Amino acid sequence: MKNLEPFFNPKSILIVGVSRKAYTFSYTTLKNLLEIFYSNKIYLLNPNAKEILGVKSYHALEELPEVPELAVIVVAFDDKKIDVVEKLGQFGVKFITIQSELRAGINNTDFILKLNQICEKYGITYLGPSMIGIINFIDNFTTSIIPVRQHIMRENKNIDHGISFIAQSGGLAGALGWWRPSQKLPISKVVHLGKGFHINEADLLEYFQTDTSTRVISLFLRDISEELINAVKNITPYKPVLFFYVGKDELKEKKLQDAGGIRVLNYIELFEIAKIFLWCPEPIGPKLGIIGPSSGAIHLIVKEMRNQHLSLAKPSQRSQKIILDKIGGSTCAYGNPVDYWPPDKLIGIKICGIYNTSANTLLRDNNVDGLILALEFFIEIEFDFNIFEKIKKDFPNKPIITILIQAEREGAKRVFNSASELRIPVFENEIERAVRGYKLLYDYYSKIKNKK
Repeated sequence: MKNLEPFFNPKSILIVGVSRKAYTFSYTTLKNLLEIFYSNKIYLLNPNAKEILGVKSYHALEELPEVPELAVIVVAFDDKKIDVVEKLGQFGVKFITIQSELRAGINNTDFILKLNQICEKYGITYLGPSMIGIINFIDNFTTSIIPVRQHIMRENKNIDHGISFIAQSGGLAGALGWWRPSQKLPISKVVHLGKGFHINEADLLEYFQTDTSTRVISLFLRDISEELINAVKNITPYKPVLFFYVGKDELKEKKLQDAGGIRVLNYIELFEIAKIFLWCPEPIGPKLGIIGPSSGAIHLIVKEMRNQHLSLAKPSQRSQKIILDKIGGSTCAYGNPVDYWPPDKLIGIKICGIYNTSANTLLRDNNVDGLILALEFFIEIEFDFNIFEKIKKDFPNKPIITILIQAEREGAKRVFNSASELRIPVFENEIERAVRGYKLLYDYYSKIKNKK
């Protein structure tokens, strides 16, 4: 496996060709590092500047006090400036990212051949060219040439594991430097490879396989190579790989699925479905319990369960009796689904008690493999989602998924915040996505068991 760690967490970084002009790519790369308080050494190389943003600028490599572990090339890059790489190699730099576009009109084949020869001569590993860069939330580092927000970095810094995202699109990769989903999603690392002539997506998958902070991998793909298919096949027994493909080669897409890749229906599901894989344990089976405030919401869930070949769990007689005696409402005669409408009082304590009793009863039952919560409420119901902290601790081996259906905004915000802390996935008015996510999770682990 190729050593890619210096690209994600270098002890020192050299930015070649930093401009003093605000809003340029090279200026933004430096500005990002300063704004996120990157703690390791930063060196700049610009023969026409003494300092940029308060950081000393060196006029020549020989002036640097040490050999930087990683060099980032942001200057215009073509066959006439390829000698920059050779000079870095002569100075002893072993890892380089080339984050500038290849000039139109040059012979790419000859150019890359020459670039590879230089890198082989000096033992250089390089990423790019034409890449946006890397964002490493865990270690507070980025080479991105577009803005990365300090508060987004800070939110993800102390997570123990999260999603890592590889995008064959610079804009979609870079957007994760400022984008915040409705439910706070722990992100570990983001990579855009550009042309990827030396290091490709398969190499990154190998790296993420052993990366302890990466639990789920999402891929946005324009092209699917045989090498990528083989890499996915190797990693999926250990970590789930979600992908969304926008190309036309249906055969390659099918081969990626057969290799274990989990195909999602649209781009946003690379993150929304990832929540389920991040936070839910391996499902024991396809039998689900449902708790909801209305028959309409429950029927919507049940219909999608039929589409996904999931089934309603039939609780034991003891569980049925507890639910029928203590919950009331229109609860199903079998004790599942729990339809508690109408409650005798529309107050938070009462509603919380219903969910607490129902969830504990269903999850304790051996016939129930997982739980879907449907929440419909308004601000007069001070629903405290933190009741699920103890429930989740008591039943760590059963998935819990929440669907907010027409919840008033303030209440929804409270649920999102609490659920994120508790690592319970929430879907707002996305019944089909939530149910299908459980099915994808169940299928993933079922396939792994069958292979074993």
